[in-house]
Amino acid sequence: MPNQLKLTGFEELKREFARLAPVAQSAAVSIVGRHATAARDELVRTYPSITGALRAGVVLIPRVGRGIAVVVTLRSGSDHAHFYEFGTVHARPHATFIPITGRERRAATLDVIDYIREQGLTVDRPHD
Repeated sequence: MPNQLKLTGFEELKREFARLAPVAQSAAVSIVGRHATAARDELVRTYPSITGALRAGVVLIPRVGRGIAVVVTLRSGSDHAHFYEFGTVHARPHATFIPITGRERRAATLDVIDYIREQGLTVDRPHD
């Protein structure tokens, strides 16, 4: 007698994922937006204000992701932001942008995972 594997429920699973996708995306927009805004605000508070250009260069740019992806870009666009962050031969570096954005990105990822788990799905080995 040949081995047989019969799988059922795929249509139901497909419908459930289709229903969840727009709801999850809406929740993720809120979660990611909240963390991006927190990163922007902390960055503006942390940057020194001598001419104001460093703080004024901090902007959030919403992006359109593929599928249900949620993308927000935080940009520090001052002409001298990279000199402040990484230093020069005459000035020490001030690690600001990368630690703040990394911390908020990880927190956003964990909050999205919590939301997905609340929907009854399992998330294993979360990485950002």
